[in-house]
Amino acid sequence: MLAEVLQDRAALYVSGAMPAAERDSFEVLLEYHGELRDLVAGLQEVVAGMALAEARPAAAPPRALKDRLLRTLATQPPRPEPEALVVTDAGGLIEWVNPAFTAMCGFVLDELKGRKAGHLLQGPGTDPAAVERIRVALRTRQPHRTTLVNYHKDGTRYRADIRIAPILDDGGEPLWFVARERKVAE
Repeated sequence: MLAEVLQDRAALYVSGAMPAAERDSFEVLLEYHGELRDLVAGLQEVVAGMALAEARPAAAPPRALKDRLLRTLATQPPRPEPEALVVTDAGGLIEWVNPAFTAMCGFVLDELKGRKAGHLLQGPGTDPAAVERIRVALRTRQPHRTTLVNYHKDGTRYRADIRIAPILDDGGEPLWFVARERKVAE
């Protein structure tokens, strides 16, 4: 059974009442947490059913509008590469990573689970001041964004734009920390 705080957050997410910054982090949690993802899917079905029950049959859109929409969709730029996602427990130990994270750094979940990412990914080119700013943000339970030099499992260096945010319970204590990362040009 999901904790009440997670049930409440799921309802806020589905209703659209969750603030954008919190929504971003919650979506990472949905990737990781199957039971929470199932609850959200169920709530979305209920909301969709209610919306359809209230909807009136609409006339078909004019052909010119439909053609214009299809042309617009066809000229959309390609979707960016998926973000690397990481979920840690309240102590900063990795619980889950997505395939994009594995592709970016070379480590698989079995090698990362229960460990701190910094111990594996940071090296001689990593800015200690940036690492300290991350530590302070985690300690104070604040979202943080930085660019950091990390190292691939094979030793090659890369720069990553990293956004970290806490998922807090109703008392302000961290349940998880979520990170979204993208490689950036050197």
